Amino acid sequence: MAVPSLLLDFAVVLIAAEIGGVLFAYLKMPRVVGMLVAGIVLGPFTPGYVVDLAGIADLALLGAVFLMFSIGLSFDIRTFRKLGAAPFLLAGLGVGISLVLGFVLGIAVGWAFLPSLFLGLILTSTSSTIALKLIQDFGLTNSPGADLITAAVLVDDIISLALMTIAIGLASPVAVPVSTVVAGLAAIVALTVLLVFVSTRALPPILKFTDGLSPGSTVTVAVSFALLLSFAFAVFGLPPLVGAFFAGSIVASTEYGSRVIRHIRPVSAIFMGVFFTSIGFLIDPELIPGVALMAVATIIVAIVAKLVPGMLMLRRVKGIQSREMWPLAAVLIPRAEISLIIAQYGVLIGVGTELLALAMVVMIATALLPAPLARAANRLRKPASDARMV
Repeated sequence: MAVPSLLLDFAVVLIAAEIGGVLFAYLKMPRVVGMLVAGIVLGPFTPGYVVDLAGIADLALLGAVFLMFSIGLSFDIRTFRKLGAAPFLLAGLGVGISLVLGFVLGIAVGWAFLPSLFLGLILTSTSSTIALKLIQDFGLTNSPGADLITAAVLVDDIISLALMTIAIGLASPVAVPVSTVVAGLAAIVALTVLLVFVSTRALPPILKFTDGLSPGSTVTVAVSFALLLSFAFAVFGLPPLVGAFFAGSIVASTEYGSRVIRHIRPVSAIFMGVFFTSIGFLIDPELIPGVALMAVATIIVAIVAKLVPGMLMLRRVKGIQSREMWPLAAVLIPRAEISLIIAQYGVLIGVGTELLALAMVVMIATALLPAPLARAANRLRKPASDARMV
């Protein structure tokens, strides 16, 4: 029967994710990377126990929604107004530099136009789930620059999605009119704004009415709202995880935010491991050696394209300490969900068979790098500070 098998797989994934997370935390590396490694071990490309990917996939999506909703609860949607244009500038710089450098790298090694374009696209989007989790792991949630980085990560998901729409039009065997592409991009932006605007107006009175009628039902209504908004984003071709984050941010802007946080975080902690482990299921270790050299150059591009604009923008943030800049800028480095989606689409339409393997290597490396980069930067600053004191 499928249900007992799913229960066993769920238990195995939770245990493996926790073991991997604890082990990597002990090694001073992000817990999420340990969970990714656990996914590789349990995946179809390695010997031993293999979970049912179809059954776990639904749980993984639910886990990602809970995780992003939980992270969104610590980010008031009104923060976007206070930050102004800064998140959009940071996201635009990171995405633009990533796209151009990735494209140039592809051309430089002899790739054709479309594979080079898709290589650039793979590097455009910072992994929102990994980046925002790293902010928590680094203890930087209350840092003056954390809101800027969080907002920028979400914005660049939208920008990357828009760029992918253009690439799909270029890759299509049938010519797509420019007007159609422009209309599609305008629709993406308009739908995002509309969904968030309607939600911010509708949810507060609904929660207030629910609290007056049955206080215990307030959390249920808030979670249901997150699921519905995520579904709406998905229906309109937008990233559902971004919808979950916005849902959390909207709830956080109401008086019921702290109550929802207390109840939802234990649930999101359970499902978080399922989500990150499920990403590891996609990684075939045997494909990695064939793209190793190209991967090294791509990883360097991935680091520079996000780290440099991150540091430049964080220097303009008032009240931020120098020891917080590097770790915050470093959380912009990881690529994961959207990068894999773009790579998979490129493989399906015949743009390049090596794209997915390359994206996998970049995902692993960029998820591992933020913690050691932050520690190395702190070690370099300490001698410099001591020298100034002398």
